[in-house]
Amino acid sequence: MADIFIHQIFYDEDSRAKLLPGFLPLDNTRNERPDWFEFPLILDFLRHNTLQDDAWYGFVSPKFKHKTGMAANAVIQKIQTQGQAADVLVLTVAWDQVAYYLNPWEQGEVMHPGILDLSQRFLDHAAYPVDLKTLVCDSFSTQFANFVVAKKNYWLKWQVLAEKFWSYVEDGPEGAAGFKEVTHYYGKKTHYPMKTFVQERFASLILATGDFRVIKSDPSDVRTPNSALFNRSLETRRLLQTCDLMKTQYRRTQDPAFLEMYWKVRGCIEYKAPNLPRLPSP
Repeated sequence: MADIFIHQIFYDEDSRAKLLPGFLPLDNTRNERPDWFEFPLILDFLRHNTLQDDAWYGFVSPKFKHKTGMAANAVIQKIQTQGQAADVLVLTVAWDQVAYYLNPWEQGEVMHPGILDLSQRFLDHAAYPVDLKTLVCDSFSTQFANFVVAKKNYWLKWQVLAEKFWSYVEDGPEGAAGFKEVTHYYGKKTHYPMKTFVQERFASLILATGDFRVIKSDPSDVRTPNSALFNRSLETRRLLQTCDLMKTQYRRTQDPAFLEMYWKVRGCIEYKAPNLPRLPSP
């Protein structure tokens, strides 16, 4: 049985008290770069620790159970029962948006306008060969919140991309300034730097363009669609699930008929564009 090291990050005594039994506490009380949230903590862990070849590692926020509905023992059990032939476990957040949008960058343009062009600019600079406008991501290759538990081969690729992004934003060209500008955080009145939401999409980028064996959680039968975006009807649930299935089949076969069907089914879904508050003046 492979070892499992899933770390849950805490920022203070209050968040430490809410850690889930079964996860390993990861101390971020110093939080020297709050503008980056947990990103530098994960990067620092990978810089200073040698990962075991066949072990599983994860780094999740204090809001993990709220966002996923899962307890630590459920995650560990899933790896123990299904992880023998896998490299990555994706713990799905916002399954309805994963299904509806073509990829997290299309979703990001709705929630964080400008994120697609900024992300593409960085990836072009890093010589990462991908077109974010056409990239197809399904529930096996989408994650908005770093809720990924994976083996060494995934985390090494994540670290390479993360190191390039850190250097680009911190020390990079003048064009990197856009990553430090604030954007909306959906459902809240507060605003955060765009770089936060770019790095949260690295998992999707790596999984959609890599060759990993992926398992996932599937909350689509138990967690209702977001009523701010979709109707909470059984019909809407089934249409969204079909969208995800069509994207999965397209990614597996590259048959354009599946992608065409995805767009047709998506067109049948009643979608309510979010009304985002005005951003503060710079």
